[in-house]
Amino acid sequence: MYWEQSLTDATPYSGAYSTAQAAAGARRNGHDPDRPQRVDPRSLPRRSPEALAAQIVLQVVSQGVSLDQALARVLSQAQPVHRALVQAMSFETLRHFELLAYWRDQLLERPIPAKSIQIALLLLVGLERLRGARRDPSKTVNAAVSAARELGHPWATGLINAVLRRAAREMADGAMPALAAPAAVTACLPSWVYARLLADWGAETAQSIGSALASHPPMTLRVAGDRLSYAAQLAAAGMAHRLTDFAPRGISLDIPVEVDRLPGFAEGAVSVQDEAAQWVAELMALAPGQRVLDACSAPGGKTLALMQQGVSLDVTALDIDPARLARVQENLDRARVFARLVVGDAAAPSSWWDGAGYDRILADVPCSATGVIRRHPDIKRLRREADIAPLIERQAEMLGVLWSMLKPGGRLVYATCSIFRAENAAQIAEFLATHPEAVSVPIDAAWGEAQTQGGQFLGRQALPVLGGHDGFFYAVLEKR
Repeated sequence: MYWEQSLTDATPYSGAYSTAQAAAGARRNGHDPDRPQRVDPRSLPRRSPEALAAQIVLQVVSQGVSLDQALARVLSQAQPVHRALVQAMSFETLRHFELLAYWRDQLLERPIPAKSIQIALLLLVGLERLRGARRDPSKTVNAAVSAARELGHPWATGLINAVLRRAAREMADGAMPALAAPAAVTACLPSWVYARLLADWGAETAQSIGSALASHPPMTLRVAGDRLSYAAQLAAAGMAHRLTDFAPRGISLDIPVEVDRLPGFAEGAVSVQDEAAQWVAELMALAPGQRVLDACSAPGGKTLALMQQGVSLDVTALDIDPARLARVQENLDRARVFARLVVGDAAAPSSWWDGAGYDRILADVPCSATGVIRRHPDIKRLRREADIAPLIERQAEMLGVLWSMLKPGGRLVYATCSIFRAENAAQIAEFLATHPEAVSVPIDAAWGEAQTQGGQFLGRQALPVLGGHDGFFYAVLEKR
C-alpha cells in the first residue's frame, strides 16, 4: 500500500542493528517497544482541504485504492473542522470527474505530463470548488495555488493560477466549453459505461441516469416500527424529512445527520438504508417459522430488514469475507436480534451447508454496482469493462447453486444494484431457459419498469432517481 511503502522507504532496516538493541535503546529513552506509542493528533501535519482532496483523488485514480480507504489514510492530516469539507470535495470531484477532466483539458494549452498527475488532479479539485462553492472565485484560485506548494510542486503555481482564473471568467460569461462536451462526458460517466447504458436504455434515459449518478444521494432511513410515529420523533428533533414514495417504512432526511443523532438508532429502531434496498423485505413474502438464507449478506442491512418484519424466522447470514460478516453482527447486535452467521462461498456450499433446504433465499449477488455510483463514485475509476463478463459468470454460478438449495414451493429473490441488462433481465432469461421448474413471479409495484422477453416476466428494474432511490434490479423466482 502507498503509505506503508513510504514508511518502509523512510526507515531502512539494517541487519547489523538488531531488534533487541532497538528495544533496549527505546527503553532507555522511556518508551516501551512492546506497546504501541500514542500519537498526539495535534502533532500530525495539517494540510489544506484542497491538498488533501487532491491526495485522496490521486490514491483512487492512480493507485487503485477505494475511496473509503483513501479517506481513512488521509483525513487524519486535516484539521477537525475541515474533515467534512475534505470528504465532500473528494466525493464531488469523483462524481463529476469526466466533466471536470474535459473542462481542464480544454483550458490547458498543452497536456500536463503523466509524471505530474497530482497537479492534473489538483486542477480538478479547484474546478469543482469553482463549480460548487459559494465564495469568491479568487479565494478558490489562491487556495489551489497554495495547495500546489504544500504538495511540493511550486513550479505549477503559475499554471494553476492561470487555468483556474480562466475557468472563473468562463463561468462568469456563461461560455464554458464543457457544455459542448461528448454525451458520455456530460453524463459524467466513463465512455464504456455510457455506451452500455445507451444500448440498454437509449440516449435520453442514459443522460438522466448520468445526472442522477452525479448528484448527492439522499440519506434514507428504514424504520423498524411505525414510520409515522418515528416521523413525529424526527419532527420533534427538528429534522426535516419526507416519507418515501415506494417503501412503506422509509423516510428521507432533507439534510443528512450523524447516525448517533437519530432517535433510537443505538437500539435498532431505525437504520440507514436506501429506499430501493428496502423493497426486498416485501418481495421475500416471509411467514413465521421459515428457514431463510441471506447469501452475500454483508454489511447486514437487508438481513436486519428481514428480521424486523415482525415474523419469527430461522435466518442464516452468509458472506465470504469474515471482516464484512463482522459488520452484519454489529447491525444485528444493535437491534438485539439473532441470526446464524456463516463464513463461506455461496457458490461452494459443501464447506458450510447442512443439506437442509431453505424456504426463502435472498441472492444479493456481486455486481457492477453501477446503480449506486453516486454513493461510491470511485466505482467509475476502479471498475473496468473487462470486469463485467466475469461478474456475469459468477452471478450465474451463484444463482444455479443457490437454486439447488431452495425447497420445492420456495422463493428466491435475485437482487443487484446494477443498471446493466446483462447482469439483470438477461441473466434471468438465461436462467429460466435452463430451469423449467423455475417460475418468474410478476412484481406488481409502482417503482421501476417491468422487464419482459417474449411475454415472459423477467423482473423489475429501478433506475437511479435524482433525489430519490438508487438503481436496483429484482426478480422473484419460485420453484415448482
